[in-house]
Amino acid sequence: MDAAPARYCQTCGSRLARDNAGSACGPCERRQHQRHSQPPTVPAHFWQTDQLRDAFAAQHMGLVSAAYRLNPHHRRPISQERLGSWLGLTQAQVSRIESGPAIRDLDRLTHWARTLGLPPHLLWFDLPGRPRGVPATPTVWPDGGLVAAPFAGGNTLETIRAAALAFRAADRQMGGGRLYPVVVRFIQTEVAPQLVGHQHPPSAMFSAASSLTDLAGWLAYDDERGDLAAQHFVQAFGLATAAADQALSAQALVSQSHLALEHERPRDAVRLADAGLALVPDDPDCGALRSRLYAMKARGSALAGTRPDCLAALWDAEQELARAVAAGHEWLSPFDEAALAAETAICLRDLGDLNHAERQARRVLELSTPDRVRSRAFSNLTLATVHLDRGDLDGACEAGD
Repeated sequence: MDAAPARYCQTCGSRLARDNAGSACGPCERRQHQRHSQPPTVPAHFWQTDQLRDAFAAQHMGLVSAAYRLNPHHRRPISQERLGSWLGLTQAQVSRIESGPAIRDLDRLTHWARTLGLPPHLLWFDLPGRPRGVPATPTVWPDGGLVAAPFAGGNTLETIRAAALAFRAADRQMGGGRLYPVVVRFIQTEVAPQLVGHQHPPSAMFSAASSLTDLAGWLAYDDERGDLAAQHFVQAFGLATAAADQALSAQALVSQSHLALEHERPRDAVRLADAGLALVPDDPDCGALRSRLYAMKARGSALAGTRPDCLAALWDAEQELARAVAAGHEWLSPFDEAALAAETAICLRDLGDLNHAERQARRVLELSTPDRVRSRAFSNLTLATVHLDRGDLDGACEAGD
């Protein structure tokens, strides 16, 4: 009887023992098990992604966990199950921590930090025997109530800035439903008293209030509360006017234009976008905002079926974004290449140019980092509707999944 052909380890090429039914030799299996049984060693630049910066600023270990798992440095994303095995938790427990309220227990925070090797200078708490190299970033984080962390200097405006950063980081991960009441409560208890309790409130405080009120409108919109969203957008415009901040006034008009599109009022959407463009200073600091206004004008034109106006507005949006300064206005919502591609995909879909619409929707998915969960979901939704317009039910289901 002929002997069975020799088999070799797929990792190192060594001959496998006859009783080894696997694809790796014993030493390679042990090394692979060791690699999976503990977190990998990562370089310093691993911690410099925007998602991790936002997560640390939000002082939420669940967001840090998600940003760690999805970091592009890993050859493939780390599963919640594997991360849980390092921490002595189940996959379900990791999932609840990543999507739930922030952990406040110092022992649990210390366990996570030591297990994952989190740099002490990025933490918002001290590890035993390893104090942080810099003070904690001021922040506010929703955990079913409002928590204001201590901060250096006692600057109320700095607290509001940090809160806005934390809220936006949470919004990218969770969406508006759970966050809306927390943001509204923060505006009512922390921001509004600064406007009415002082004889001469600084204009920057009105700008901060306008930006947070605009965010509240979007959170209400995501929660299918369009009436509340409309009220917030009008309030944001009034607060921006009180601040004499034309850019923020235009941002509120962008939001109102978007809401008009959702209610299938394309002419109102174009009119509001034009009004915003008339307000916005023509300089690179507002380039991203001007691009966003032109994108709303393009969407309104596409919904109205005026193709030349739509394409002209999209071209203007691209030009404005190309000259935009990265830093820009501190209280304006971000608008980047991925966001413009998302609006372009919707325009082209509405115009019936399905091939180019699909290309733009896929471009959004290529440009968007994993932490932009909502943006990626909306782009997949656009992609699904493109497939539906073609009659491709399998493609629509795949995009939906």
